[in-house]
Amino acid sequence: MPRKKPPPRIVARRSRDNPNRRLSAGVPAIAARTELAERVRYGAYSKHKYNPTAYKLAPYAGRDSERTYCDEHAKFGKNDSDRIPLLLKRGVMLGLWSDCQDEDLPPLLWTIDESGWIFELRVTNAGQSQYHGYPVLPGDAFARHVLIRAREVAFATDEFPLDQDPNVQAAIAAAEAFYR
Repeated sequence: MPRKKPPPRIVARRSRDNPNRRLSAGVPAIAARTELAERVRYGAYSKHKYNPTAYKLAPYAGRDSERTYCDEHAKFGKNDSDRIPLLLKRGVMLGLWSDCQDEDLPPLLWTIDESGWIFELRVTNAGQSQYHGYPVLPGDAFARHVLIRAREVAFATDEFPLDQDPNVQAAIAAAEAFYR
């Protein structure tokens, strides 16, 4: 007996911003940023994939509300995955992370892609310094805070090693236009 095709997924827009998201109080020291940039890793998570089986992930079984999808919203697909280490390093070197709580690992990181999308990353496995990420939708007020910090660090000559990431300033400009 043939299986029925499941109903199409409803991509719900987030109904509210999370008031608990906050960048660290000040820009972390460059030594702390460099150390964290060497440790962070990415791990795909089916919750933020519109088509998780394309990534060899099991479909997410949790609630289907208020999710953003890398492959649907931001069009960040499998072919883009080789850029993830650079994006992680970019966000860390820009000081785009929340205050550390119990561990020496921040629970949240943010990064900015050349496409203009900002991605938020949450700890998946603290023992392995592993994060999973998802796009921040246009209209999310928190994007403004990320962009202010990113501009502050990227355009300060002694705060960001531009030779390591020559596209960072263009990515910030693209995000500023995107999140207007």
